[in-house]
Amino acid sequence: MTKGPGLAMDHRCPNCGKDLGSRKRVHAIIARMEIDCSHCNSRIRLNVHPLELRIVFLSFGSFIVLLAFAYSLQSNALALLALIAGVAGTVALPVLERTRLRTWARYIRPGGDSGRNPT
Repeated sequence: MTKGPGLAMDHRCPNCGKDLGSRKRVHAIIARMEIDCSHCNSRIRLNVHPLELRIVFLSFGSFIVLLAFAYSLQSNALALLALIAGVAGTVALPVLERTRLRTWARYIRPGGDSGRNPT
């Protein structure tokens, strides 16, 4: 599945330029931050934007805190709010990818500066 130019984050390999957008990122994020390009077999590193990390931590943290309060107070409303907080982060990431991170490179060469976009 190819995406039109400028619709989502740049998922091209920094070495060979092939699109890695259909690659399962979950395995790369959980297992390690460096992966091999499926086209040129060169080593590339996942370039996670700081705003992505903030959204994930905020969403997960609020989910845990609200769930703890819901359990201690036996409140169904707080449990529902915890679920909404968890889902909000899941929805926010693709929206962020298609709006603010359109020019952000998802993958960079190992040793590259992850604090900025290398383009």
